[in-house]
Amino acid sequence: MATGVHSVIMAIEPTEWSVVDGAYGAHPTGCQSGLSEEGGYRLVAVRGLELPGRDPLDVAAAASEAFASLGIESVTTDRGQADAREVTVVAEGGIAERTVVTIRPATGQVRVSSQTECAPGSAHDLATEVFAEERLPADVWRRLPAFDGPDSEPSFSFPAGGPMYYDEAGNPLQPQPTGD
Repeated sequence: MATGVHSVIMAIEPTEWSVVDGAYGAHPTGCQSGLSEEGGYRLVAVRGLELPGRDPLDVAAAASEAFASLGIESVTTDRGQADAREVTVVAEGGIAERTVVTIRPATGQVRVSSQTECAPGSAHDLATEVFAEERLPADVWRRLPAFDGPDSEPSFSFPAGGPMYYDEAGNPLQPQPTGD
């Protein structure tokens, strides 16, 4: 998922994209599979960027081409008018259960969100493995990268002694640590 999302965002604009709401894609969240009572986990990645003045259909075409190069079909929809206009590109399967590119021409905002299927297993156990801690602190998100850019490489190990990507006030550190 991380590599696929990275491919899509770099095809749209090869620059630093913000990781929206700490949704880097390596922190599992609980989910329920269908109507069953069995719980599981999913991963969610969200990236955002402002591209004021860009033609939203050009942005959508770049996203569609990126999905196609990954062997994934997508559907583009153009809804609304003026400030309410929104263009979306939706792809299902391949890199994740569902990936959506949302373009809001009035603000220039572009958001790419992707989520995996609900997989069997414990979100807690997986988080413990990813963050190498039995009890996750409330600020564990500070160890998740704040940006995804041309030189970024997906990482799925954020041990307690690892680098912080956000300061205590929640602001992204500049420059971001390399993780070494």
